Amino acid sequence: MRILALGDCNTLGIGSLKNNSYPERFASKYSFTVINSGYTMTTTNEARHFFDKYYDDSIDIILIQYGVVDSWKTFKYSPYVLYYPDNILRKIARKIVKKYKKICKNLGLNNSLGTKNVVSPDSYKNNLEYIFSKIKNKKVFLLDTVPNRELERNSNIKQYNKILDELSSNFNNCHRVKFYDLFEKNLDTYYLDNTHINDLGYKIITEELIKTYENSSN
Repeated sequence: MRILALGDCNTLGIGSLKNNSYPERFASKYSFTVINSGYTMTTTNEARHFFDKYYDDSIDIILIQYGVVDSWKTFKYSPYVLYYPDNILRKIARKIVKKYKKICKNLGLNNSLGTKNVVSPDSYKNNLEYIFSKIKNKKVFLLDTVPNRELERNSNIKQYNKILDELSSNFNNCHRVKFYDLFEKNLDTYYLDNTHINDLGYKIITEELIKTYENSSN
């Protein structure tokens, strides 16, 4: 069995946990092989590109975990520059956009002109539906975005997790892996910092993924 994992930094893992996060641990449990295409700062906009690059008929299971960046609120008139596929011009553009957003925030424009999600809820849903439209009879597991230790971000994260609930009810081959509440009760235990998951956090996610996978196979 072959797995394709699509996601952001918490799918990839950071530091010593890079390529030793939940996709590898789940695959090891069953002696599956895994392509971990997790990539830092990415959204479902990049997910389309990773899916097109790595997916073929030999993939049996797809794991998807996006939302940390998608749900992030930023200045309403900020452009978004893809992190993947990447090139020198995009790197320069992202630096310019980052400075632009910082200036706008310092000037109070976020409050006066408003903010928006990096990826709107509708685009988030559409990006995931694009992936579903390309696969047939493959198991897809939609994993919760974990809460952030910057608590003001969590109402948006919950909104995006609800979109995953909706998608899983619309597609028979789609299964939800829920652990948001477990993490919310352990904000001082499962994190390396405000955003990134530690070893124990990955243990919890892997256990919930295994449980959901085995229930889906019964």
